[in-house]
Amino acid sequence: MRNKKVKKGKREKMSLPRKIIFVIAMMVFVGAAGVLANHYIEGWRAQKALTDLEPVNIQAEDLQTDKGIVIGKYAGLYTANPDIIGWIKIKGTRINYPVMQTQNDPEFYLRRNFKKEYSVSGTPFMDAMSDIFIPTCNWTIYGHHMKDGTMFKDLVKYADYEFYKKHKYIKFDTIYKGGQGTYEVVAAFYTQIYSSEDNVFKYYQYPGITTEAQLNEYITGVKRLSEYDTGVEVRYGEQVITLSTCNYHVGDGKGRFVVVAKRIK
Repeated sequence: MRNKKVKKGKREKMSLPRKIIFVIAMMVFVGAAGVLANHYIEGWRAQKALTDLEPVNIQAEDLQTDKGIVIGKYAGLYTANPDIIGWIKIKGTRINYPVMQTQNDPEFYLRRNFKKEYSVSGTPFMDAMSDIFIPTCNWTIYGHHMKDGTMFKDLVKYADYEFYKKHKYIKFDTIYKGGQGTYEVVAAFYTQIYSSEDNVFKYYQYPGITTEAQLNEYITGVKRLSEYDTGVEVRYGEQVITLSTCNYHVGDGKGRFVVVAKRIK
């Protein structure tokens, strides 16, 4: 009996460090869970705040501005924030957002919401070199790849040919009269940001295409990289959009996934 009591005492003394470790582990777990939950809550809030802005069947008067005529349904958004340049929407995805542009500060919306407040999700924005008023042949739009599935993460679904076949069309409107359009996917591909010394095709060097030669070079490059052949041809004079997001197939934040589409109506 005496030996049993000693053994019991030893077990109690040995369990104390284990209890401490267990408590610490639980605290770490709860803290990590809290951070993760907060991340998803913030992502949901950012998503809702942007999608709630979408004008739906609003009959409003067009708005004359120094840049052109803003069509009625976007007039309220322009009044709230004249940095808005358009609206992007893809069926079968969460992509349904305003598109911003600040040519004097190109990445202003990288970590800001529509209200210009800090937001880790940011707001999709158009490259400063893409000018809808010149116009340029290729409008490049960037959006974050958020782990909660928001912003442009769903672009990566286009890596799957079966998804592409069911979602060939992208809706992108500029807010200005005559700028509304449906775009057909031309190419979808994985790529990366390269060093200046790398002699390879770099899609991100073509946001301000104005000549036929530049356009042909760009379309040849993106079709060569594409995960599949869409069979969609692009001719000079047709408007192209390039949607770009980060991807993690390459380290150091250099990976990208890109979808290119042309306006068909």
